[in-house]
Amino acid sequence: MRNIVFDLGNVLFKFDPDEILDGLFKDPLIKRKLKEAVFKTSIWKELDRGTLSFEEAKKIFIEKNPDLKEEIDILLKDWKNYLHPITENIEILPELKENNKLFILSNFHKEAFNYIRGKYSFFDIFDGMIISYKEKLLKPEKEIYQLLLNRYNLKPEETFFVDDIVENIMAAEEVGIKGILYTDPESLRELLKRIGAL
Repeated sequence: MRNIVFDLGNVLFKFDPDEILDGLFKDPLIKRKLKEAVFKTSIWKELDRGTLSFEEAKKIFIEKNPDLKEEIDILLKDWKNYLHPITENIEILPELKENNKLFILSNFHKEAFNYIRGKYSFFDIFDGMIISYKEKLLKPEKEIYQLLLNRYNLKPEETFFVDDIVENIMAAEEVGIKGILYTDPESLRELLKRIGAL
């Protein structure tokens, strides 16, 4: 029995700030400013860590960028609607579940996670989930991987972690978890076949 652990953003769900901004705004300058003012900030990371509430973060974003107040309001209200499942990867979950245990390990903040968790029933297939905001930990901090192993009593040598960011994979490998760097659905399926999970 293997343990297959999935990241959410850009592995099971599309998360592309540029696509979100393109969907909500026309002005290239506004889009560029919002990307820097929201998505590329330490505040966004603190949302993922669960040390800032959504309302607190919004207040800080607007205080730092008063000229973008209206746009920040729109962005923070609507961005989660652009979190779409990556269908090919969702479709392999039942097949994987036949011979493996499935887990989620992801940096995600409360409002966005509650939104997708409530909207999609495939979350029920997982045997456990470590979501950053609940634990006050973030990938690639070693403690979040250790927490996954300890909470679900997993052996690292039997555990495979699928993530799209090299640093997160490297951190997992430091605690003995085997890393699978995600690039696209076809490659993922091949790699899972190669390790005998499919």
